[in-house]
Amino acid sequence: MSKLNKIAKKSTWVDMTAFVDLSFLILTFFMLATKFKPPEVLKIQNPHSVSSINQPEKDVFKVSFDKDGKVFISFSPDKEGKEKAQLTAEVLNRQKGLGLTPAEIANFVNFSVGGIGVPVTQLKSFLALNDAQYKEFSQPGIPVKDTLNNQLNDYLNALITGTGGRKPENVMLNGDNGTEYPYFKNVLAAFKKNGIFSFKLITALEGVPSGTPLYKKQREGK
Repeated sequence: MSKLNKIAKKSTWVDMTAFVDLSFLILTFFMLATKFKPPEVLKIQNPHSVSSINQPEKDVFKVSFDKDGKVFISFSPDKEGKEKAQLTAEVLNRQKGLGLTPAEIANFVNFSVGGIGVPVTQLKSFLALNDAQYKEFSQPGIPVKDTLNNQLNDYLNALITGTGGRKPENVMLNGDNGTEYPYFKNVLAAFKKNGIFSFKLITALEGVPSGTPLYKKQREGK
């Protein structure tokens, strides 16, 4: 009877040093290149549309309101947005006699990226919060329902006054589809009172219905 040849067992060793180094390089790249989105202070279900224009990313002033009518303002985190946020805070401080400290004005700039939605009279105590408290604080919204106390006017006036009377160019309106009409109407009334007649409405994009003129136009453009 022939004997079966036995294959000697050998341990396999692979040098993983280069692989680990490459993994850390890739991880470091994504950590440095990724833009982290600021926390959302409002949950908004936007109305749908079938046509869209790219939303500007720089020098944006946005007014948002949820289905309960809570109104917030926010500025983009770029240099232009931060400068306008600071000017707005300084004018509000001067016009309303709020007694804001430099640190509180700096907080206005920082908080304005995520959104500010408090009555003007509550601004000082709100801006005394730290970052962790800001994330946990339930903001009541800027009062707009009462036409005699539409405080969005105060914020808009401070923004325009701070920039030497110039109207903001990239105004975005971010509204919930279920918002009651008086809130929406009074937001627009504040725009009109401050001479803002041009803005973009943020919508949720949906497919263009087949056979419509827009559908045919898109098909022809391909």
